[in-house]
Amino acid sequence: LHECILKPFWLPARPQLRIPTPAAIRPDSLPALPRGRETQAPWSAEDTMVRGHAKEKAQEANAKKMAAMKKSGSQMDARKEGLKIVCPACKAPMTNYKCLQQHYDSKHPKETCPPEDAVGK
Repeated sequence: LHECILKPFWLPARPQLRIPTPAAIRPDSLPALPRGRETQAPWSAEDTMVRGHAKEKAQEANAKKMAAMKKSGSQMDARKEGLKIVCPACKAPMTNYKCLQQHYDSKHPKETCPPEDAVGK
């Protein structure tokens, strides 16, 4: 009856913790380490390296991807091949003559668009 008065009924009872004093801890009372681990702590870094193999696989995949990109060439070279027409007024590169006509309509409305033969590289 007195316990219900002293603490709320919804809180569980706390177990009594026994904290050993340094004099009570003896080396023979400690648990033994597993075989082959006499010099290592039981929480060594080898046990926590879960992603080691996954990291190596990711590096190999990235190396293959980078090698494939080097074989295919740079994006700047592909860009130069794609932009074949240059605006004679402002030297802006275009991909085709239709884009050049739209460019002239919006950027150079007072000038006439040159013929397709005159602007090709």
